[in-house]
Amino acid sequence: MIHDWPAAANWYGQLVERDQTDWRAQAALGRAALESGDLRRARQALEIAAALRPADDAIARDLADTLEQQEAWDDLFAYLGDRANTTSSSSDWLRLGRVAIEADDPDTARVAIRTAIAVDGGTDVESYLQAARLSRRLGDEQDAFQSLSLAWNIDPSDPDVRTALLDLGVVPGPTMRLSTGQ
Repeated sequence: MIHDWPAAANWYGQLVERDQTDWRAQAALGRAALESGDLRRARQALEIAAALRPADDAIARDLADTLEQQEAWDDLFAYLGDRANTTSSSSDWLRLGRVAIEADDPDTARVAIRTAIAVDGGTDVESYLQAARLSRRLGDEQDAFQSLSLAWNIDPSDPDVRTALLDLGVVPGPTMRLSTGQ
């Protein structure tokens, strides 16, 4: 399916001009503007949509994507931090952790990922995969191995866990060890 995002942004912009409080039109305008590369317009519409519907995950995702593409790191960190604290959602904490990793802020990433693990009760493989990525980025192979071992215990058939373990030099299985002899 081919989308004419600029035309969609124009059409939704007309709807927004008629009713600034129409959160659906604001969200659609933000999405269309984001897709067409008009980040200023996307941000403006999505900030309004997020204010009108703060619990909407799709709006939050699009606003975070916009802030990230703008490289508005302070605003993005503030937004994701506030959202994660408000929703107490593992996915919101993981998003904050991922962005912190990309922005080379390991302290924020570590806190966000550990909070995600605590929030989901240690039952989500993705939280442990993120923790392992952070540990590897920081050069801590042992911590990465521990996170991947926990992920493997949750779901030994997960292909991402298997791949991550193999990348670490570990053959997945009940007798896993780091290849460094540990």
